[in-house]
Amino acid sequence: MIDKYRKHILYGILAAMFLFYLGDWFLQNAVEQGPLQDRRNTIAGLESDIEKRESRLLRAREIGKQLTVLQARSLPSDVEIARSLYQGWLLELVNYVELSAPNVDSGNPLSRRGLFNVISFSVRGRGTLEQLTRFLYVFYRAGHLHQIRSLAITPLKGTDLLDLAISIEAIALPTADRKAKLTSLQSDRLAYDALDEYDVIVRRDLFGAGGASEATDFTYLTAVNYVNGEPEAWFDIRTDAKLLKLRRGDILQIGPFEGTIAEIADTDVVLQSGSERWLLGVGENLAQASALPPEF
Repeated sequence: MIDKYRKHILYGILAAMFLFYLGDWFLQNAVEQGPLQDRRNTIAGLESDIEKRESRLLRAREIGKQLTVLQARSLPSDVEIARSLYQGWLLELVNYVELSAPNVDSGNPLSRRGLFNVISFSVRGRGTLEQLTRFLYVFYRAGHLHQIRSLAITPLKGTDLLDLAISIEAIALPTADRKAKLTSLQSDRLAYDALDEYDVIVRRDLFGAGGASEATDFTYLTAVNYVNGEPEAWFDIRTDAKLLKLRRGDILQIGPFEGTIAEIADTDVVLQSGSERWLLGVGENLAQASALPPEF
């Protein structure tokens, strides 16, 4: 009998313990964990929202800084005054570099969704490579919000002159910090600060100053072909009916020009001559090569 009662008591204790742990589990998971998890999810959502807001605020601040810089470089907010003043600045630049037969013209301002106004300008004239280099140096040294959209250069046979046609765009912001005055800021876009650092361009003279580079006038990039999977640049030297097939790293020496084949693409070639890089397209002669900016 005693053993029987002991068993009943033991079973009762075990049942009580089971009910205690079951109740504790139910309390933690059904009562506490649900609201607690909801609270944790809410906190996580709030923290994520705060991070997004901080990121947007940081971006807004960066945009604000950029806008301040652009406003300081913009043409005056009054577009008609801006067009007149900037055209006058271009005329002064053309006179400074002493281009012959100069002409500076401007188009009507075009509004871009009311955010800013674009004004087109054209410059025509004749000058030497040295004069063109000075023009570009002063242009890119100025802090105006402007850019050269196109530059057409045609060497004049038997002379050291180039016929120049330059297309320019300048921007005027309605929020510019000036209404009737050009900026006096200078830009930091140039690779070198001093003008004489660019004398190397004049010394190379791929345009054939004084007719001295006739060989470059008659050396054409006629094709880019693939031989055994490797691209080859084919140059037709028409003065002596010679065809050169060059690969990347090969040396090209024509008249006063000496350089290496730096890159070969499907329709053009990049030539490396000293510290300068020149872009030449299929169908063009060496005298028509375009100088690449330092960052390319």
